[in-house]
Amino acid sequence: MSPLQLALQFALLAFSLTGLSLLLWRGKTWDRAAAGVVLIALTLSYAIDNASHQWFEFGVILIDAAAFIALWLIAEQAGRWWIVMTAALHLVSSLVYVAPFLTATGLAWAAMTLIWVLWLVTSLTFFFGVWEIEAARRFALGGRYGSTLDDGGGPRAAPSME
Repeated sequence: MSPLQLALQFALLAFSLTGLSLLLWRGKTWDRAAAGVVLIALTLSYAIDNASHQWFEFGVILIDAAAFIALWLIAEQAGRWWIVMTAALHLVSSLVYVAPFLTATGLAWAAMTLIWVLWLVTSLTFFFGVWEIEAARRFALGGRYGSTLDDGGGPRAAPSME
């Protein structure tokens, strides 16, 4: 791996860990569970990737697929969009590993580039998740802090336009 690729990989890792740390700090139970799944998948992927030097890592595919399933199950319970997006990106990154089997070596490098782009977009979803958590907290506070939002909750007439 070239020094530029290594620097890029560490920058993406730092960016991801920052987002995951914020999720663990500010999130609720399901947010923390999803962040834990991603953190475990990231750690296991690094451990397996450094252990084998094959161009096709079956273990990494299994880790990404297991992370997708776990995130999907968490998303079903949590009702958070960031978890849905993270699960979808894990599914796409799992499917990208099949690309080298379909054509020549050029596509393998394109697939690796796509995986790095997906990693960046997944990291961005972590920061979107922090925003979503804070927005949900502000919405739950209702009329506090000068808000006059009528969300229509409860058994009553439709919300009014104020």
